[in-house]
Amino acid sequence: MADTSWTNNPRLNNIDPRKLTILIELMKEAEGKPMDKLLPLLMTTNKRLQEQNLTFSKDESDLMIDILTRNMTPKEKAQFEMIKKMMATRK
Repeated sequence: MADTSWTNNPRLNNIDPRKLTILIELMKEAEGKPMDKLLPLLMTTNKRLQEQNLTFSKDESDLMIDILTRNMTPKEKAQFEMIKKMMATRK
């Protein structure tokens, strides 16, 4: 059964319902996936946001990353952060 405890996070209360729907769908797709499968999901999610003229704020993005990495080992989190930084420099 999927862990949905993250949906109780009070930081979700003020997110646009359209963004929240996309975030929930991302979390369902990401559940149980290895780290190397998360980046394509993030890119797809970003494309969906753009198609709807939406963007996650920095706080919303940070929350999304916190939720995505909540069950990762410290080593996986460090790898994810390194990849995230590399992706940010490519923009």
